[in-house]
Amino acid sequence: MGFDWKLYIQLADELITYQRTASFQEAYLRTAISRSYYGVFCIARNFLTTKGISIPPINTHKFVREQYLSSQDKVERKIGDSLNRLWRRRKDADYEDEATIDINRAKTAYQMALRTMGNLTNVGAI
Repeated sequence: MGFDWKLYIQLADELITYQRTASFQEAYLRTAISRSYYGVFCIARNFLTTKGISIPPINTHKFVREQYLSSQDKVERKIGDSLNRLWRRRKDADYEDEATIDINRAKTAYQMALRTMGNLTNVGAI
């Protein structure tokens, strides 16, 4: 049995809600945004493999997003759009020193991940 990627999304909620060390607040929030993205990304990626789609080892994130964005299915296109938006937020959180990362931005990413999980459930990924 493989890792349950939904746990990353649950972890994001805990990082937002239970910040134990005030001096780490921004680190908690940046990590919550990152885990929100990676949780849904990995579920979406794994679902593609169950549909017989080979995932390339290079440009994997772009490939997965484009598979969903180009789908004939409206819900899958919504998943692709959400993955795009979460990916951009994750890039800011993980790489941009000067990005403004606050509780609202982290909560928005988390809520988007929850909605995306709902859409992934609707298409049979979960």
